[in-house]
Amino acid sequence: MQFALLAVLALIVVLVTLSKRIGVAYPIVLLLAGLAIGYIPGFPEITLPPDVVLVIFLPPLLYWESVTAPTSEFRSSAWWIFQLAFGLVIVTTAGVAVVTHALVPAIGWAAAFVLGAIVSSTDEVAFAPIIDRLPVPRHVVATIEGESLVNDATSLVLYAVAVMAVVTGTFSFAHTLGALALSIAGGVALGLAVGVVAVLAWRFTDDPSLQVIISIVVPYLAYLPAHLVGASGVLAVVVTGLFVNRYTPRVLLPAARERATGFWVTVVFVTNAVIFVLVGMQFHAIAASLVAYSAGTLIWYGIAVSLTVIVLRIVWVFAQALLPVTNEPEHVEGKADWSHVALLAWSGMRGGITIAAALAIPFAAATGKFPGRELIIFLTFCVLLATLVGQGGTMPLLIRWMHVTGDDVDEEEERTALGSTAAAALAEIDRIEKQGVVPDGVLDSLRKRFRSRSWEFGTLDGDARRAARANALYRDTACALLQVQRDELIKLRDAGKIDNTVMRRIQRILDLETEEIQLSGRAAGRSDISGQEQA
Repeated sequence: MQFALLAVLALIVVLVTLSKRIGVAYPIVLLLAGLAIGYIPGFPEITLPPDVVLVIFLPPLLYWESVTAPTSEFRSSAWWIFQLAFGLVIVTTAGVAVVTHALVPAIGWAAAFVLGAIVSSTDEVAFAPIIDRLPVPRHVVATIEGESLVNDATSLVLYAVAVMAVVTGTFSFAHTLGALALSIAGGVALGLAVGVVAVLAWRFTDDPSLQVIISIVVPYLAYLPAHLVGASGVLAVVVTGLFVNRYTPRVLLPAARERATGFWVTVVFVTNAVIFVLVGMQFHAIAASLVAYSAGTLIWYGIAVSLTVIVLRIVWVFAQALLPVTNEPEHVEGKADWSHVALLAWSGMRGGITIAAALAIPFAAATGKFPGRELIIFLTFCVLLATLVGQGGTMPLLIRWMHVTGDDVDEEEERTALGSTAAAALAEIDRIEKQGVVPDGVLDSLRKRFRSRSWEFGTLDGDARRAARANALYRDTACALLQVQRDELIKLRDAGKIDNTVMRRIQRILDLETEEIQLSGRAAGRSDISGQEQA
């Protein structure tokens, strides 16, 4: 088992590298690779316990996505997010239940609703890597991310109620509404409480390492209590992430932000990659358990349920776009941007969380064996394949066909931020100069640096284009000089003139200088400074 897991990790490195070269989102490549691995004779089976995904993997993934999401756009997208996260989830649950019961009457209505609830919500974990490199306007991304961060709260409550109806043989509509309301209210309340505790803990801790540890604990501190008391753990984590995002720029030390960002980016990527490969590997065992059905019948069932999920979303999103009350973000002066609407309608990807919920279905029910458990898991996998591979894989084609282009909001805001911070630095230099405590040579050097940046990013009068060219040459030369220093540093270590510990400290200084130069250079030309400054 250990060697199989190591083989999977090595394969992830190869496949992600390949996916970047061929221009296909890595979740699609990894899922298909996992599916193929599952059919290799003799390859050890690596199971994916549902609790591992729902309790161990899910909280950090949700936390990081909520912390780095474009939250400034959530307010204008709130009406869209609300309708998609609640209305569409309920409609999809009911629609899938009706189709499933019509196809397999023996499965029963309650079990059919279990399947509907499982496949009713989109997955932020699946969406983010696919959309990452595509030219999509920021407000569209915010709508999709906001929906996928919230809709799990609705679907998981419906799932729990439907499973309980199968297991106990009873169902109460009033109880369902009450459970949904309590789950949402409890999740929000716990999320806010944990967010306040986290901010206070960071404020009273002046050790970067301890602040990083708090950052790691926070998502679990929000999820686990909510999960235990029956509230929405998903919503608790999301609310915590959105809350702390407002305060981390002030309470986290720079060193803590740097370390935490590196940790979270790595953990989220590895977790995502492992989930997609292992989910793909489950398909062989799932299909092999359905010997009572012919291959043709299973294919027909999978196509029917998948089309139900996809078509319901398309109809709902386009109908939602026709509502005059929906003014933002898809309406401009009362007219919908239908290319953006089409993109929203086609972005209903499901992921590993969906499969984890299906695998968590109990084996026993009120009348014996849980009806259609294996078939429900199989149909869930079919929906995942259809949405992740089918819709996610064709997303670039849709974007080109609909002539969707990314906006320059991020670039403008980055330039504004860099220009304004440089202007603030110049004002502070003038104030310090009046005090007469800092030598003029030091201030002149600093003034040249920030004045050049202000020229480049348009906050000072002058030749911005000439300043940009000069700064570009400065950055290229500085990077070359930093590389020379690295080479010399390694030579000193190899010659025994400095210790390895000294080399690593000085190397970190050079690396941070390089990172600063590269980030400012990218901001000058395009938007590469993403939400990776918070933790």
